[in-house]
Amino acid sequence: MIREDLILDCRYYNGEESPPEGIDSLMWGYEEAWVRMILENNPIPNKCLDYYTKTYDLPSILPYEEDGTPVGIKAILWNRLDHWSYYPADAEQFKKWYLENYVAKTKTHRQLLNNK
Repeated sequence: MIREDLILDCRYYNGEESPPEGIDSLMWGYEEAWVRMILENNPIPNKCLDYYTKTYDLPSILPYEEDGTPVGIKAILWNRLDHWSYYPADAEQFKKWYLENYVAKTKTHRQLLNNK
């Protein structure tokens, strides 16, 4: 994949070097890290995805078709929820948080382009 294709699947990151004013900088940072790690062949996104797929069957909980967000970004977001919550997030807790704090507030760049 090329950088521009990956950015189309983001909701906050648009290729900038730092988050624009008024943007949720944590979400922007997670997406920027996902794009950068994929391009660098960093194993972290795949390790997150493998873990959450094996442990919780993440692709069936929140499939790509449901909201346009790649399951790899969802895995990183779940990892961050686990980290910041100080206790393991379960599938229902993650789905609720994800839908309320990520999906409900924005669309992917690809969705915005397709809606024009």
